[in-house]
Formats: sequence, C-alpha cells, structure tokens
Amino acid sequence: MSEFGTPKNLARRLVADYYMDEARDVPEENQKSPLGLAKIIILALLASPILIPVAITVIALIFAIVVTFAALAFSLVVTLGAFGFAAVICVIGGILVLTQSVLGGLFYIAAGIAVIGGFILLWPLVMSMVKGLKHWVFVMIRWIGKKTVGRKGVQDDA
Repeated sequence: MSEFGTPKNLARRLVADYYMDEARDVPEENQKSPLGLAKIIILALLASPILIPVAITVIALIFAIVVTFAALAFSLVVTLGAFGFAAVICVIGGILVLTQSVLGGLFYIAAGIAVIGGFILLWPLVMSMVKGLKHWVFVMIRWIGKKTVGRKGVQDDA
C-alpha cells in the first residue's frame, strides 16, 4: 500500500502511464514543439475521468500561454513591419517633395533611409526575441506537464 497507494491512485497512474507511453511513440519533432507537448500533456490528463477539472484548468492555462505568446510575437513583427512600411513611404514622399523643396525632400529621404537601416538592424533582434518567447512557452508547458502529470503518471491529489 505504501508503494502503490490506493487502488484508485494506482489505476490513475496506470492509465496515465499508458497514454504517456503512447505519447513516446509520437515523432520526435512533435515532442519538441510546444503545441505537440501540450497535446501530450492534455491527453495524459484526460486519461482519468476524475482529473477532468484539472485537465480543463490546464487546457485553459496552456491556451492562455499560447495566445499570449502569439500576441507578443505578432505585435513585435507588426511593429517592425510598420516601421519598414513607414520608411518606404518616407523615401517615396521625400522624392515627391524634392521637386518643391530640395532640403525638405532630402530630409525625408534621409529619414526614410535611416529608418530602413534601423529596420535591417532590428530584424535579427526581433526574430531572436520571437524564438526566445517560443522557448519560454515550451519551458512553461513542460513545467505544467511535470507538475500535473509527472514522471510516474498522474500526481496524487487525494
């Protein structure tokens, strides 16, 4: 009894271990992606009908983490894209203004070229930030999986 716990806990662990064994048969590239790992954790939690409330909570938490990641990544890329678009418009506007005011046209062209240079410099930084966000989402989902499913199956909740 001390090693296996109650029959109910043993049954939960066996069912969760069964689904975790099936999860190990999942291709390696699916286990490395945050969504693939989230799917494995959710399947392991749904293996026991008693843990449905826990599964719903974990699903909501994983969904919130993924939506937050997507919103941050989207906002970074859109902001940088807007700067690039503004730079191109600034250069085109500078060329058009050049016929009316040489200094004004040169100013807008130089400002547009400077923003294009900043865009080129910031693009790798933004992409590395998006990759870092993806990594932290993966770490958080893995942590949630270890806390809820663990290595020996479903954790004791009684």
